[in-house]
Amino acid sequence: MRKVALVGRTNVGKSTLFNQLIGRRQAIVENKPGVTRDRHTGILNFPEGGVLLLIDTGGFFGEGEGLEAQVAQQVRFAVEEADLLLWIVDGETGLLASDEEFGAWLRRYRKADQPLWLVVNKVDNPLRAIASTEFHRLGIAPLFLVSATTGQGIQDLKDALKAFAEVPRLSLEAPRFALIGRPNVGKSSLLNALLKQPRAIVSDTPGTTRDPLYERAEWQGRPFYWVDTGGLRRKSRIPRASVERYAALRSLEALFSAEVVLLVTDATEALTAQDMTLLRQAEEHGRGIVILLNKKDLLTPAENSRLLEWARRKVLPLEPVPILLVSALTGHGIRDIPAAAFQVYDEGRHHLSTRLLNDTLLPILRTHPHPSVGGLTPSIRFVQQIGTAPPTFLLHARHARKLRQSYLLFLQKQIRKIFPFTGWHIRFQIKEEEKLE
Repeated sequence: MRKVALVGRTNVGKSTLFNQLIGRRQAIVENKPGVTRDRHTGILNFPEGGVLLLIDTGGFFGEGEGLEAQVAQQVRFAVEEADLLLWIVDGETGLLASDEEFGAWLRRYRKADQPLWLVVNKVDNPLRAIASTEFHRLGIAPLFLVSATTGQGIQDLKDALKAFAEVPRLSLEAPRFALIGRPNVGKSSLLNALLKQPRAIVSDTPGTTRDPLYERAEWQGRPFYWVDTGGLRRKSRIPRASVERYAALRSLEALFSAEVVLLVTDATEALTAQDMTLLRQAEEHGRGIVILLNKKDLLTPAENSRLLEWARRKVLPLEPVPILLVSALTGHGIRDIPAAAFQVYDEGRHHLSTRLLNDTLLPILRTHPHPSVGGLTPSIRFVQQIGTAPPTFLLHARHARKLRQSYLLFLQKQIRKIFPFTGWHIRFQIKEEEKLE
């Protein structure tokens, strides 16, 4: 699949154009420089069957130190891996010295045979179209005049991109494994360790990761996506109308769209109340779960052993669930993460036959009947699996409203003895069965 990188200085509308091209609001858009920091990707599909991988990048504002240097590094990585570069400039402000500085930087890293197109954004009236002729002096062709906000000129750009696209060799249907957690628990460091490259910006500053990052990968020949998300704090602590509020929404969208959620928590303060809230959100939305206790290098072997046992008790009744002690710093346990994610993904799609369920469960339920409640004795007469990912079972029961949660937990344990459904919360739907006369 060919890759197209959107590059340029800060606040020229790269993320707005990115969203316009892929047809949904995936990148955060804010009218202030530096909102996009990491590079992130989206799929541009064409009705005729072509496809492109678009790469949005942070606004370039020099190669200084700290975050500025890391953003420049991410832009350079995008330039190096892209098959086509779209240099985005601002038709509202005109050609600035910072554009020419970026052009000089780009000449250092662009490959000699790498196509480069110039896209003049924010051209939404005839006067700006006339003023945009000054960009011709950059000597880059083709040149497109567009307005990412109004959609003007977008179709011409899409037509050109369609001609550049190629039919994908692999299916785009691939599972998504999302790394979620509180700020500064090491999600971006883990992603970099998994990919064996500095793909995500790592900083002690909370809120560094703002857009979810979708990174295609492969495990034992199976394609999938890693999704890195911004740190999620309690909603009450996030300022209204802030970039962090929008980032939190994007992170939750990534959680809800992923098939498996990997909850990353700091081993030195593991499974806090906020961690458990995120875990419950993943359960409620029917997502498979893996728990990663990061920074194990900060604990002794004895402390790691006690932590692992405590974590298993903490997440009951979600058992079994993969709980891995890992270290993004040393690499310990990193190779086990894709295997655990795929184990959960695969087990969530397992379907138990109705005959197997009832032949196994009904004798057990007759031996261990439900206690009487108000003079009535609830009973489960028939069980069938009606859904996967999450595994969902329909219980045909008499006096269904009297069924106690403790008995449903007992039934859940019996089902897991037939098949574990590792990492999944088992759901029940209950149907009242009329007594036959």
